[in-house]
Formats: sequence, C-alpha cells, structure tokens
Amino acid sequence: MHRQPEHVMNFLLAEMGTSGSLDGQQRLVIKGRFAPKNFEGILRRYINEYVICNGCKSPDTILSKENRLFFLRCEQCGCSRSVAPIKAGFVARVARRKTGT
Repeated sequence: MHRQPEHVMNFLLAEMGTSGSLDGQQRLVIKGRFAPKNFEGILRRYINEYVICNGCKSPDTILSKENRLFFLRCEQCGCSRSVAPIKAGFVARVARRKTGT
C-alpha cells in the first residue's frame, strides 16, 4: 500500500472507536474484540479512500500533505485529488430514535 503505518492505524482506530498502538515490529495492537468481517470492511474503506485512484483504479498512488490538505496522486495516469483528513477521537455512530406516540 505504500502508506505510513501510523496513518493506517489512525484511520482504523478512529473507525473502530477504540485505542491501540504499533508494536516494535510495526504490528497493530487493538484493544477490544472485533469481528474479522468488520475489520475487513474498514480496511477496504481505507483502501478505497486513501489508496485507489478514482481515474484508473490503480493502487500505485502517493499520499502527500500540502498546505494542511492531503492529496492522492496516481503514478499511472497522473490524476490527483484531495482526500479527507482522518477524524481523530471517538465518533459515536448512532441512529436517531424515532419518537413514538
């Protein structure tokens, strides 16, 4: 993927709403229990947002930070686009309750 391990870790931890760290061998240690299917879905979301080119669907991209913005630049077709920064911290994902009368 050619991404900084800290960037991938920050995305995964923010999406899972948990804490964790990288060990000495750059392996992610996550606090809590998570289903592999959920973890896979979050990792796919990261790849679609921060790795895959929207123009040619190539994974051969570079993520760079310019003027407080992140840009994804494709090495194959030269396409460039801005990507959203990772929201750090806990974000509750709850649906609004329907008021029943």
